[in-house]
Amino acid sequence: MLEPRDERPWGPRRIAGAVGVVLLLLAGLFAVAAGRAAVSCRKELHAAEGFLASGDLASALLAARHAAEWYVPLDGCSEVGLTLLDEVAAKADATGQGELALVALRSARTSIMLTRGLSTPHAERLPRLHAEIAARMAAERRLSGKAQPDDQARYLAQLDGYEARRPNPWLALAGSLGFVGWLGAVAGFAWFGLRADGSFVWKAALGWAGTALVLFCLWLTLVRYA
Repeated sequence: MLEPRDERPWGPRRIAGAVGVVLLLLAGLFAVAAGRAAVSCRKELHAAEGFLASGDLASALLAARHAAEWYVPLDGCSEVGLTLLDEVAAKADATGQGELALVALRSARTSIMLTRGLSTPHAERLPRLHAEIAARMAAERRLSGKAQPDDQARYLAQLDGYEARRPNPWLALAGSLGFVGWLGAVAGFAWFGLRADGSFVWKAALGWAGTALVLFCLWLTLVRYA
């Protein structure tokens, strides 16, 4: 026979314990994700180095790009992947594969863009990458006979404008927290607002339902304007 639900109000110690359990679970999930990313990055690096040594530049480019995308804070593995992409570009240039060199530079930029969060990791590499990519794109236009005098400057301005086009990271973070809070409020409504027989504990039910509604609206608003 099921025991009746404990409907005593939660005191500060009980709430602190629940928060601690949630934080431990989140820390565990982060550790698992970070560990997988670190292992995957090193696996891709090993593959990229092998392809580079054998002269298979296209495969080396792909593996190095994957390594660069496995970014973990305080781990330098993804930066090594970016360095290998620079090596691929240099070797491609040396063997007359200019298009492959441009793909390598674009891959390095894309990898940096994909790892953006509250900040942009390896942002110090972007000015050089943007300058090289813009110069090569302008050179391609000249070869096609469709060049304009301002091609390089226009391409560079488009590449440098990434910060103005990015979502607001703080609003995105607040929106994520609002969504997590909404889930918690829905769980609180189900746990504290309902008795075992399905009837409402009206005071608790209204409080949790109101909190869930506010957090849901906040989440939608922040996602809209992030």
